[in-house]
Amino acid sequence: MFSTFQSKVFQSNNVSVCFNHENKAVTQRQFVSDVNRLLAKYSPGTAPTSVVLYSTNTYKFAVSLMALTLRGCTVILPPNGQPETLKALLQQTPCFLGDSELVEPLGIDFINIENLPEQPGFFPLAQLVWPKEGNLVFYTSGSTGKAKPIVKSWQTINKELSILSSSYALKCMPMFIASVSHQHIYGLLFRLLWPLSTGHVVDTDLLHYPEHIAAKLKDAKQVVLISSPAQLKRLRADNVLIEQKSHLQWIFSSGGPLANEDAVSLFSQLNKPITQVFGSTETGGIAYRQVTSLENVSSWQPFSGIKMSVGTDDRLLLNSPLVNHKDYPLDDRGLVLKSGQFKLLGRLDRIIKLEEKRLSLDELEYHLASSEWVNDVKVIVLPGARQVIGAVVVLSQQGVKYLQSESKLATNKLLKEHALTRFERICTPKKWRFIEQLPYNSQAKLNLKALEHLFDKVD
Repeated sequence: MFSTFQSKVFQSNNVSVCFNHENKAVTQRQFVSDVNRLLAKYSPGTAPTSVVLYSTNTYKFAVSLMALTLRGCTVILPPNGQPETLKALLQQTPCFLGDSELVEPLGIDFINIENLPEQPGFFPLAQLVWPKEGNLVFYTSGSTGKAKPIVKSWQTINKELSILSSSYALKCMPMFIASVSHQHIYGLLFRLLWPLSTGHVVDTDLLHYPEHIAAKLKDAKQVVLISSPAQLKRLRADNVLIEQKSHLQWIFSSGGPLANEDAVSLFSQLNKPITQVFGSTETGGIAYRQVTSLENVSSWQPFSGIKMSVGTDDRLLLNSPLVNHKDYPLDDRGLVLKSGQFKLLGRLDRIIKLEEKRLSLDELEYHLASSEWVNDVKVIVLPGARQVIGAVVVLSQQGVKYLQSESKLATNKLLKEHALTRFERICTPKKWRFIEQLPYNSQAKLNLKALEHLFDKVD
């Protein structure tokens, strides 16, 4: 029984289905059985207080998340499966559940929950109990340059799920399909917890290409698509969903800005507006909009119970039931209208989005500077329509010797490999420049224009 929400179930041969996993229907009974299998691995008295959970398999992730939470564990969710990321989080707790093949090569001792023996005297769940207590810990880039933990209680998660359920009417028991990961707050809420908590069907395939989405639409007559701006932009260029567009009930986009031109073009192609969601890991969902015309671009509509105001420097201030603090300052500038809706006027800090990957330029610099090859470094977003990161590096003596004995290309590769131990490829610099010292002005401020001019010459 889903204790927090009124559960509706999709009936297939009189059996309730909650997942479409590997093209097979998984019933609620089977899901509960698999949760029980993990619950039997440890008793409440011996359960670890916190566990790092990382799995690219959505069904395995869902089973693990429910079992850990129902055992009272704090669940730590890494933003990616990069070695340095996992190693750092496993220094907090040795307990891990998920894709253990990613952890084993790291050469650190860890406890794989999957391999623990079953505990005697375990009393299994007869039906799924929806979590009400406990915490999830996300990691996201902070203004100091280091990844910071964002703790979300299940009470807050459930409030947001309730807001989603009341904001968007779902008809004919749609199946939720997605091209975004469940490891991040947007994917976790929209592609997994929202449909699971309301008895809809979760498709566990991660759909990387439009052709994969089209194939799903042929099999499912009513679909909710959870996507991202970058993926929707690619879809617009060669829209293979037009033939099955009537199967699309909702299309959601979040994780970064969707260009108005893309939103309008997709609306014209699919006869279905893209519902853009604005928010963050810290704040949860804040507002939504549907842009269907370039002549009259829609403002952002706050979710029920949320109010916006403006502080100094046009900084947006948030009052939300999902955030404990009043007038919570956002890193966005904005204009609040009399209707309560608002317009966004741009970011205030050095946190950027690269194809929906949230990246702190400060954090990237901090990691690059930790290399023995580097004395100092500055990363910037280069001018242009497409966001490209450039790195200006002052090499150490060892780095200079390597550059002189090898080549610039080899040095680029060396530093890129260092960056890849912590960041995903999309978040690493694409252009590199090596100089003797960074260009500070008389006020000890870095000269941004001078840095940009270093990249004027085409590589």
